[in-house]
Amino acid sequence: MCGIAGVSLKKGQHAKPEHLAPLAAALAHRGPDGEGFWYQSSVGLAHRRLSIIDVAGGKQPLTTPTHALVVNGELYNYKPLQAALRRAGAELQTDSDSEVALHLAVQHGLKAMPSHLQGMYALACAEADSGMLLLATDPFGIKPLYYCQTNVGLAFASEPAALAKAGWVRPQLNAAVLPMLLNRHYSVGSATLWQGLQRLLPGERLLVQHGEIVERWRQLPTLPAANPALNPADFPAQLEAAVARHLQADVPLGLLLSGGLDSSALAVMMRQLGTPVHAYTARIEVANGPNEADRAAALCQALGATHTVVPYTAEDFWPGLATLAAGLDDLTTDTAALPLFKLTARARQDVKILLSGEGGDETLAGYGHYRARQNFWKRLVAPFKARRQGDAAPFAALFRQPLATPPYQAAAWDDRGFTPLQRKQSTDLANWLPHDLLLKLDRTTMANGVEGRVPYLDDTLAAFSFALPDAAKVNADYGKLPLRQFLAAQGFDQPAWARKQGFSVGVGQFLQAKPQLLHGLWAQSAVLNDLLQPTAAAKLLGNLRHNKTANLATSLTLLALWEAHHLRGTPLAELQERLGGSAW
Repeated sequence: MCGIAGVSLKKGQHAKPEHLAPLAAALAHRGPDGEGFWYQSSVGLAHRRLSIIDVAGGKQPLTTPTHALVVNGELYNYKPLQAALRRAGAELQTDSDSEVALHLAVQHGLKAMPSHLQGMYALACAEADSGMLLLATDPFGIKPLYYCQTNVGLAFASEPAALAKAGWVRPQLNAAVLPMLLNRHYSVGSATLWQGLQRLLPGERLLVQHGEIVERWRQLPTLPAANPALNPADFPAQLEAAVARHLQADVPLGLLLSGGLDSSALAVMMRQLGTPVHAYTARIEVANGPNEADRAAALCQALGATHTVVPYTAEDFWPGLATLAAGLDDLTTDTAALPLFKLTARARQDVKILLSGEGGDETLAGYGHYRARQNFWKRLVAPFKARRQGDAAPFAALFRQPLATPPYQAAAWDDRGFTPLQRKQSTDLANWLPHDLLLKLDRTTMANGVEGRVPYLDDTLAAFSFALPDAAKVNADYGKLPLRQFLAAQGFDQPAWARKQGFSVGVGQFLQAKPQLLHGLWAQSAVLNDLLQPTAAAKLLGNLRHNKTANLATSLTLLALWEAHHLRGTPLAELQERLGGSAW
């Protein structure tokens, strides 16, 4: 896991250190273990390294006489690829998982190389003689990549703020994204909140030459239609193989354990595989809020696991708002990211990898709107229902302009013969998962120099889980039946059949303590002044006890802080101090 960046300049120009050094410096938090650069005519690559596999020898960029490569992520099928490449005569110089991608590009060409990879990745591979540059992300969009095009050429980086800090674009707001952000808590598609900065979509590939995109295509996940021949009893073996692949590392690793079903099953499987479990759980200190920390503690006691509980209080919340807005430069206002920053900061004292349960709900149909016991009319309109949409809708009168939100992007998988349940899953896999859940996991872990891994999005396990017959995944009362049955078979009935609580930070209780602080912050925001009617702030701040009002107020606060830090250049420490003191 690392930070990558680079340039493809217009014909006749040459990549130089001044093009790459500022990009690498802006990504230093993603790779505190070292940096490297490669230049060839108009193309340049930069890498900030977080050492995970082949700590001694895996420095990047990786090169041959004809190609150069930088990768952010992990390739979990690298060992069989290494063996195949050596049989074909390739001379690998390291034991790094990333080097296989370099030699696959040499053997099969830039365009064909990504189709051989299994794992999470954002990569850039350059062909020295032609100046052709490939940019690619994994099919699920686990690892991010952003780019901009200017009159100088094309520049790319793992985070959009790096491109702005390095001077490739002026920090300006793309207001067209605001309706999606305020209604859904995140945005979909290529456009970002930054004017002129685009994100690569999950599985997208760009071929770039002399600063121009010459070809663009996507590699969607291999997700088959429901297969009645699949046996749910094979799920534990599939899970075991996926977790084993995600445990490949030369550094200590741990687990983000919420106490819910997905992370509990990972803890049990890690123990079965003989891996010591060091689990990290956030305890949200709010009155009467849902909290699964006690479940997590009971599971760890039963497994003999090391368990670190990290309390999250009002003292963390206020400066943490600024930390979140600064770290989530591609902004999502999902408040579950707030305690994750503190949790990963604590985990970094012990480990460099954290396994996470993200992807379990989407691949195994865990959300409530997947289940069969629904009102008839809800079933009729549910297949493409947008998740987390509508937070701003009840407050339309408070905004100067209507916040019309475009519909979710279809997953482009409809021609595979999916069931209605699978269409719901594929919509969430294409939208909610990469642009909210995986984005916040990437930023909260990488801000602290930690790698986040998601075994449920293992290529093979995800395909198997998705293709299970609908009845094997959900019934009228429960989703994720294969996970529940696995845990129950291991004697863990409590997490197996417990109701899903979700992860609530209880922001309303925190916000009610300092409404005047919020009012002052909002008043200084040019973005919010353009958005809100003059009386809107008072109406919202006077009604923070209601969840929808509190969620919208949090979104507006994060947007104001994002503007202050990323557009106006206010230092993070100054924002934290204004909100109540420095963060953890």
